[in-house]
Amino acid sequence: METYRVKVGSKGEIILPEELQELFGLVAEDTLDLCVDSEGKVFVRTAERSVRPLSDFFEDLIVSDLLAKGCSGDCLKNKLLERKLKLSTVLDRLSEEAHRAHKNGQSIKWWEAQALTSLCIQKDRKGLYQVMITTRGVHDLVVLRKEELREIPAVFESLEQDPFVFKRLRGPYYETYRVSFRSGTKEHRVIYTVFAKENLIVILTVGAREVIYDRLNGIA
Repeated sequence: METYRVKVGSKGEIILPEELQELFGLVAEDTLDLCVDSEGKVFVRTAERSVRPLSDFFEDLIVSDLLAKGCSGDCLKNKLLERKLKLSTVLDRLSEEAHRAHKNGQSIKWWEAQALTSLCIQKDRKGLYQVMITTRGVHDLVVLRKEELREIPAVFESLEQDPFVFKRLRGPYYETYRVSFRSGTKEHRVIYTVFAKENLIVILTVGAREVIYDRLNGIA
């Protein structure tokens, strides 16, 4: 068993050695549990990942929902924060599930999705990142109309080259982003997570903005 010695600061703070931070996969503001047994031995374990309320995304839809339910004043403020935190947690859960599905061979390259095969996509160039879709994303594509599907290849091809140019969602622990595109009068979103060390992008969900909002709330 490895032993690490740390000093306690004047305010009770301790600084973990870099090796331990890497071992636990810690980032700033993560939470640790200190467990003390009957003999006074202290064990350290990672608690849940640090998740913040989802910012600048779906806020108008959340507020509309809460107002319709009669929330106002402090109730509205508290419930808004609670809903945004839940959505961040849901997105992190989807990221973990999608990554696990990919590792288990339960994902496909985006152009292999049945809903896109009718577009006769020609893959002439290889991107810097691999864009993969799990069963959830495949189902999302199936319900899109043809004119909406025609916008998808250009979006996914741009992700293959540089997924970081689009808006990162503030709140989730994982590197989760969204791309916006319009089909007709509707705003659509592609929400994805980047696993940079693997040059991997997993698509979490695709659809009209309001549809994705309802979908995430259904999971929450």
